[in-house]
Amino acid sequence: MMYTQMDIDLDVIAENYKKVSDRLPKETGIIAVVKADAYGLGAVPIAKKLEKAGCPMFAVTFMEEAVKLREAGIKAPILVMMPAESKELLIAGKHKLIITITDYEMAKQISDELVKQSYSLPAHLKVDCGLSRMGIVLKDRLEEAAEEAAKIHALPNLNTEAVFSHLTAAGTEGAYAALDLAEQQRFFELIKMLKKKNISIKTHLMSSDPYIWYPQTPGDYIRVGSILYGICPERYSCCGIKNCMSMNTYIVQIKWIPRDTEVSYGPLYRTVRRTKIAVVPVGFADGIRRALSNKGEMLIHGKRVPIIGKICCDHTILDVTDIEEVKVGDEVTIFGRNGEESQTAGDYAELCNASAPETTVIFSARIPRNYLNM
Repeated sequence: MMYTQMDIDLDVIAENYKKVSDRLPKETGIIAVVKADAYGLGAVPIAKKLEKAGCPMFAVTFMEEAVKLREAGIKAPILVMMPAESKELLIAGKHKLIITITDYEMAKQISDELVKQSYSLPAHLKVDCGLSRMGIVLKDRLEEAAEEAAKIHALPNLNTEAVFSHLTAAGTEGAYAALDLAEQQRFFELIKMLKKKNISIKTHLMSSDPYIWYPQTPGDYIRVGSILYGICPERYSCCGIKNCMSMNTYIVQIKWIPRDTEVSYGPLYRTVRRTKIAVVPVGFADGIRRALSNKGEMLIHGKRVPIIGKICCDHTILDVTDIEEVKVGDEVTIFGRNGEESQTAGDYAELCNASAPETTVIFSARIPRNYLNM
């Protein structure tokens, strides 16, 4: 018997997609990011639902993720954002995938190989407008970057369809607006320079948070994941985004322990009164981070109850002293609504100084995912 389970409402994801899509200019499309198994929620069922809803393109990190989507029947274009290796070109060709290019040297090697094999591949060019991760550096060298991009665009059998990048301050709620704007300016200045070279190319720069902050510059696509899943809906309240996911478990033991009693490993916690505790069968092996020890809460009978002591591998201990008539077998809500109270992955993320995807992506495979409205 599995005591903990997750419910994912695919209709909510489809509704969130429509809300985002309706806010965009007609000429701007959505690339749904389903990397890392859609941040732990399930890439295949989510991609199937979004494709039915009209999503024109998907993005993943690794070739294996894209192949899994194709084998599940996804027909829409799929961008693989990790730079392609020569050994992956046949796989990309077989499954009609879009590869990522990060510089001329790499692009030339791939082009030469494609010419030898007598086939072509679509590609998106990654540029670095300030994140200092992958791609052609733009800062203080726009002209050189434009020349390199133009050389890549001219290579045979490599069809460079789009240029993309990531903003450095993508998850910091607009606190670094000047940095964001400088990076956007670099990116779109590059596109202008390419147009002067008679290169017309599509763009995608905005992810979930920047799309909210800077709706005036969406580009040809926005590249979003978190906003579609609603795992931190309060972050996107302006769009009416809803949470798609709930997680529940059950109490497996209740007992009273005396005042001045240590609770769990460490110990990190000692009771200050005679305390009624409830043990629930979920822990850090399931993805409930130990950083939530003595910080996080769960919901029982429509009330918040604190996590006390260090979170264990398979168990978490709750203080239920103030909950009347609580008993073994009662449902415990980790995420979702319980009576008048609710909690999301975003709430746990805030306690851990993390993002909502960081919270969901580590959920263990041993937690069953139940998909509603497939």
